[in-house]
Amino acid sequence: MEKLTIQQIADLAGVNKATVSRVLNGSSSISEKTRQKVEKIMKQYNYVPNSIARGLAFKKTFTVGFCFDYTDKRAYANPFFYKVLQGIEEIVYQNDHLFLMMSDHRLKKSKSTFERVVVDHRVDGLIIPNTLLNEQNYNLLLKHKMPYVVSGENMLPKEGVPWVDIDNVQAGRILTEHLIDLGCRHILIYADKSAAERDKFITDRLKGYSEAISKAGLEVNVIHSPEDLKAVNQEGDERSEGLPEPDALICCTHEQLFEVLDWELGHSVLSQLALATFDNFPISRYMKYPIHFVEIDLEMMGKQAAQMLFALMNKEESVVRSISIQTRIGSK
Repeated sequence: MEKLTIQQIADLAGVNKATVSRVLNGSSSISEKTRQKVEKIMKQYNYVPNSIARGLAFKKTFTVGFCFDYTDKRAYANPFFYKVLQGIEEIVYQNDHLFLMMSDHRLKKSKSTFERVVVDHRVDGLIIPNTLLNEQNYNLLLKHKMPYVVSGENMLPKEGVPWVDIDNVQAGRILTEHLIDLGCRHILIYADKSAAERDKFITDRLKGYSEAISKAGLEVNVIHSPEDLKAVNQEGDERSEGLPEPDALICCTHEQLFEVLDWELGHSVLSQLALATFDNFPISRYMKYPIHFVEIDLEMMGKQAAQMLFALMNKEESVVRSISIQTRIGSK
């Protein structure tokens, strides 16, 4: 038998063509009884909707895009980046959409990838990192009415920008409180100065650390390189004035933790410190020193971003436009 048309399915189901179209589009305005009747006929005749025709009919691509910053080599080289993508993809496929991942390239005498996708409406909605939300891209998204969600807290001074991020202030605070509960009183935190100026999540982790330290009546001690540990590892009269002997060290990123571990070769300072960082790196169980950490649910971050995007695409009312995901102390 030749493939059925939507009109033929409507005739067999005793409904109009628009009702069949709404069933195909997943509309919530169709009763469950009608939906089941239409879907039963589709299944009986092995009907598979033509995605191209479906897209033309509804003026949609049924595709969600993720555009990342090609110049930010650290981002997609980071294994945690893929946890976010895994969460996004799960929600996208649950909603019967395709997922398009792309990097923002700008070729000579041509539009950037980002601009082409937005202007030509190659996707129905976009998830982008906060590094891509500049003034130009923001205006482009508004002009072409492209639904979007920012991965990472919005840093552009604009109202109503939808974003999802980990609550890094809370993460820094509870990790520091955990070390204090363990009896640590002289807690250092390593935050590379240039990274802190560039990345808001590091600034937020520093803020959470400072809040917990101040609340406990302790002294804030920030170091900016592994070599700074030398100053606090001197003994007796060689110890720098005003610097107490540390008993804990928080590294704001795993890269900084590895810098410290690499520098430690030939030094004994780390054997005297409680080491801590953010999120559980897979190889941490094989490290020489135990690592304290907070569990960061990056997969949930991806899911929340995708769910927010679909809510915006579907023009739902009262969409929450900012989500900060809480963290908790990890178990070893």
